[in-house]
Amino acid sequence: MKQIILLRHGDVLCNNDKRISLNHLQEWIISYNNGSIKKQFQAKNNIRTLLNSSDIIVSSMQKRSIESLKIFDKQAAFSKDIFNEPALPLCKGSFFKLKPKTYLFLLRVLWFFSYSNNCESYKQSKQRAKEASDFLIKLCTKEKSVLLCGHGLMNKLISLELSKKQWRNTKKSNNKNWDYSVFECK
Repeated sequence: MKQIILLRHGDVLCNNDKRISLNHLQEWIISYNNGSIKKQFQAKNNIRTLLNSSDIIVSSMQKRSIESLKIFDKQAAFSKDIFNEPALPLCKGSFFKLKPKTYLFLLRVLWFFSYSNNCESYKQSKQRAKEASDFLIKLCTKEKSVLLCGHGLMNKLISLELSKKQWRNTKKSNNKNWDYSVFECK
């Protein structure tokens, strides 16, 4: 049985509690993208087992995915930008201050409704997810088990594509850090 595992990276060390204006959100995103992964993986023996049992490991090119693998002394055979998390559209404003995660939620909702100021559109991200799923399936023609260390939204978009291609979802992710989905195909 062929298997594709979509693993979400670990928790990023970043200040999520401080309220900021939209004008400072880009700085927070840069800090998040450059942040290190929390070393709280003692309870993550199942992740170690997944990584050790995978025939090939791939990842996005973003630091949080690559560093998540390094925690377990692993390295991706391929790191590709087609697995990167879609960027958020940017806005300016200093009228009020919110927590970064609130802005991320609101901007992602706008993005789903076609607002893509200075970033890849939702439609373009879905196309990239299709290409990413094709790449993973191609790897499965040579290997039995492929693991992608990626990101919440992109993993979800890839999941939708795998389902369309008759891959059966045998373990669903709750989209939290260190969680994963498993897809199988005969």
